[in-house]
Amino acid sequence: MRHVVLASHHRFAQGLADTLCFLGNQNEPHVICAYVDEKPLAPQVEELFATFAPEDEVLVLTDILQGSVNQAFAPYVGEHVFLVAGVNVAVALELCLSDEPLTCEGIEATIELGRQSMRLINTLQVEDGDEDE
Repeated sequence: MRHVVLASHHRFAQGLADTLCFLGNQNEPHVICAYVDEKPLAPQVEELFATFAPEDEVLVLTDILQGSVNQAFAPYVGEHVFLVAGVNVAVALELCLSDEPLTCEGIEATIELGRQSMRLINTLQVEDGDEDE
């Protein structure tokens, strides 16, 4: 079974989950919004991972590389647990909608596509083609 965990500082993870649902994600992700109350992060992560079977695939998407939320999940990384930092909507949607088994190579390819989709529109050069409307 595959589990997707969205985790962030404050409420970014909840907003991302809502956006993914709006865009067609059918599987409800686990959401951890850190530091919105007095509940410490580490026990929340521990409780969540206690519900997963060792053979389950777990994809954890966090907001900031080397941030405290990302670091809370780092000890769980393993053969079936993948931790992605700096997630955006495009990467999250691609990973959540994929039916393929999770692999480091596949996730890296998706991250690269996400990088390529980020552009400063002010400086984007668009070629005029015959197919443009």
